[in-house]
Amino acid sequence: MTNLIGKWVVAETMQFNDETCKMEWVSVEQILAKDDLDKDMVMLLKTMVVFQEDGTIGFFCPIPEGVSQEEIDAAIAAGQLKLKDGMMVMDQKHWKEEKGKIMTDTGAEGEVLGEKVGPWEELKVVDGDLVEMMMYRLKKA
Repeated sequence: MTNLIGKWVVAETMQFNDETCKMEWVSVEQILAKDDLDKDMVMLLKTMVVFQEDGTIGFFCPIPEGVSQEEIDAAIAAGQLKLKDGMMVMDQKHWKEEKGKIMTDTGAEGEVLGEKVGPWEELKVVDGDLVEMMMYRLKKA
């Protein structure tokens, strides 16, 4: 089983290919080479995911370019922003091992096409270096 503990970065993301009309895995390098990227996409691609021994997963993004220290301080004071190691804390979820599988908490629960779905989704190990989590493939940093 892959050792998840530590920092992971986005290596690939699922994107729609207009030519094939299919969803395909595209590397971060290929996406960042495009000229028409919006800043939100760049921020998502620079997300760091940290799996911790206590079963938590932290999602961290770099502070966007052009944001002043005053703006950062004001957002922190207002409770709108948390920083850790110089990065914005975006979210925190949980992970667990269950029946030989690694499960992550998606935060979603309900019904899809008449079937009940729970908040836990299997984290797929692509190989020893990549894991699939939602629409992202992560590699150890």
